[in-house]
Amino acid sequence: MDEAEPTEGGKPVRMENVLVIFTCIEKEDDPSVFEDVINEVKKVFSQIKPSGILLYPYAHLSNQLASPYKARELIAKLKDVLSESGLNVKKAPFGWTKSFSLKLKGHALAEQFKIFEKKKEKKGMVSAPKGKFHKFYIIDVDGKEYEVGKENWDKCPIFEKGGIKYEMLKVFVRNELVGKPPLKEEPKHIYYMRKLELVDYCPESDAGHMKWYPKGMIIKDLILDYAFNEVAMKWGAMKMQNPLIYRTDVEAIRLLQGEFHERDYVVEGELPLVLRFASDPGAFPFVQKLTFSYKQMPLKVYEEAICFRKEQRGELTGLMRVRNFWMTDHHAFCLNEEMAKEEYRKLSLLFKKLMDDIIAGDYWVLGFEIVEEFYEKYKDFLKDLVKELKVPAFFKLMKIMTHYYAFKNEYQAIFPDGSNLQISTVQWDVKNGERFKIMYVDEKGRKRPVPIILHASSFGSIERALAAILEKAAWMEKKGLAPTLPFWLSPEQVRVIPVSMERHYERAKEVAEEIEKHGFRVGIDDRDLTLSKKVFYAKTEWIPIIVVIGDREMRENKLSVVSRMGAEIGKEKQKIVSLEELLRELEGLQKGMPKRPLYIPRELSKRVEFTGLR
Repeated sequence: MDEAEPTEGGKPVRMENVLVIFTCIEKEDDPSVFEDVINEVKKVFSQIKPSGILLYPYAHLSNQLASPYKARELIAKLKDVLSESGLNVKKAPFGWTKSFSLKLKGHALAEQFKIFEKKKEKKGMVSAPKGKFHKFYIIDVDGKEYEVGKENWDKCPIFEKGGIKYEMLKVFVRNELVGKPPLKEEPKHIYYMRKLELVDYCPESDAGHMKWYPKGMIIKDLILDYAFNEVAMKWGAMKMQNPLIYRTDVEAIRLLQGEFHERDYVVEGELPLVLRFASDPGAFPFVQKLTFSYKQMPLKVYEEAICFRKEQRGELTGLMRVRNFWMTDHHAFCLNEEMAKEEYRKLSLLFKKLMDDIIAGDYWVLGFEIVEEFYEKYKDFLKDLVKELKVPAFFKLMKIMTHYYAFKNEYQAIFPDGSNLQISTVQWDVKNGERFKIMYVDEKGRKRPVPIILHASSFGSIERALAAILEKAAWMEKKGLAPTLPFWLSPEQVRVIPVSMERHYERAKEVAEEIEKHGFRVGIDDRDLTLSKKVFYAKTEWIPIIVVIGDREMRENKLSVVSRMGAEIGKEKQKIVSLEELLRELEGLQKGMPKRPLYIPRELSKRVEFTGLR
């Protein structure tokens, strides 16, 4: 069969007195069951004391088989995990017609039949991850280390400290160790995204695929501008682009499919194809074909990618879990540990800035997943990083490496309803350079595999980022402040309102045009409505700056300005300023962030309604 894997040089391998594991992979299987498998195998192994283990692919145990590609890679991954746990493991080649005869020891343990499947979550509290992690630590901003457990986590002295960061940390640790509280209502960002005419569901498409209105597209494009100009370019990456569709009969793609357990979108055709999934299917083949030496390292590449992941329908939640999303990918191919540490540090600082300035303000925390031996090896480096970031961090330790990364950090936004959502991540990969034969030329002219690869995503998805930005506005509303978007992301930054169309419209148009010349997005409310209604509608659309022009403003050559930024609900700040003073204020609010023009007509009389919720 096409999926058959190569044998070990065609040479016979002899094993005696072995534990044979006949293995069948079904459609819903994924690596989450490996921990249970390892525990059971070790238990049996210790009881019968064989000389080794033979992992034997055997499809005849089920009529709900996974695809050959998925089965092959999961069985190969299972072999790696069993080997890493200290067992002597061989594997019969997948995809070959094989014959066998059995000679069994004559005791009760000679034959056993076991089924391992994913655990289903109970209703109510959303369960925290089980089994994969066995130790938990919190490292404070002064480098002090606290060990916590599932039973006593809330007694940790760190939570006696005051401040929003420790409040957010407590929510995150609870969610990770105990579970998230059941949601009493849908997340607030779902209401906001439709009310503000940003994003909406699309019943004409598959579930989990959203449609973006023009105002939402402004935000998406500005975030991508920031990701490229303020993160990727400042970091020193080269921008590239890979395809949207991949052949799963290519070795590198199959290996990456097996690394994560996302549900792939399969494309029917002559070749086995899938739509791009989230584990970098194009980056490694891209770099494999490059010629570079130690002099060009760290080699850095950046990509803006559309990804597909067929989440279960019940898991889809607004912009938090979708089946199609935009992700910004960064990779650094590093020569050694010191180089990798420095690049890990740079990326971590850049991602802190975007969480502070764009995504969540104070409402985020830092988490780590790390293999225990790497925690001990890099503890000093990680403590120094936590000190520099000035954010306490929660560490979850694994006994063995279940993915390609030895450790990763996660920038998690915390929502008012008590849930959390990962936005950014930086991952330390010690496997894939050799695994995928990504080679560089050393100082002696020899080709060597890249020892460390950093995987990073500034925006794990633009959709998640927007969800977090809107949930930050929900935090503002909860605290009695007028909810707003960051000024530079507001689809319409300034609304100019003429009191009378006959007397004040021309001046309003002049002011709007001057504001536009400076790169700001401005609208003019030219509708036949009262002033109070025009101001009301501007506030319901979260327009940050409202400019009113009437008789007094015309006479004094001034502008009446209502500012929503930082104001209490119903107590927006009002002042009289000149046009020049307003422009200086707008530049201050913009803070040098990317600019784009308005994506909808300037005059409100020419605009359509998208959701009917305005």
